[in-house]
Amino acid sequence: MIRPENRQAAADAADLVDTLRQTIGRMAQARGARDALTASATVEHGRITVVVNASGSIVRTEYSDGIEELSYGQIARATVRAAQTAAAEVQLKKQELLAPFAALRANMPRLEERFTELAELRAQLPTQVRAPLTPPSERTESVDPRYGDAVRPHTGGHRFLDR
Repeated sequence: MIRPENRQAAADAADLVDTLRQTIGRMAQARGARDALTASATVEHGRITVVVNASGSIVRTEYSDGIEELSYGQIARATVRAAQTAAAEVQLKKQELLAPFAALRANMPRLEERFTELAELRAQLPTQVRAPLTPPSERTESVDPRYGDAVRPHTGGHRFLDR
C-alpha cells in the first residue's frame, strides 16, 4: 500500500514509465523506417547511378547507354562521386527522421548532472572522427585530434611499422 504522502511520486513514476514505453515503441518504428532508407545520385549526364542504403553502403550501381564514351578513370571517379553524394543525402534523411528523438534526448536530464564522476569519464572517451573521403596518397599532413600525433600522407609503407 502506498502511503498518502508518496501517492504523487508514485503517479509521476508510473507516468514516466508509460512515456518511456511509448517512446521505445516509436523508436523501434523509426529504426525500421531508418533501415529502409535509400538514396541515389546520378552523374555524368545520367550515365552512372549509384544507390546506397541507410549505412551509406552501395547497394546498386547502374551504367546506362553512352558509358563507353568515358574512360575507365572517369567512370571510377564518377562512381565514387555519385556514391559520396548519395551517402550524404541518406545521412540528411536519417537526421530528419531521427530529429524528434534528438530533441527528446536534449530535453532529458543527463546522468552527468547527477554523477560528476560520469562527466569526468565521458571527457576521457575518444571522439568519433569521420574517415576522410580522399585517397591516402592525396591527403596533406595534419594532426589527429584524438592523439595529437602527425598524420602523414601514405607513402607506400606502413606508418607504424616503418618507424
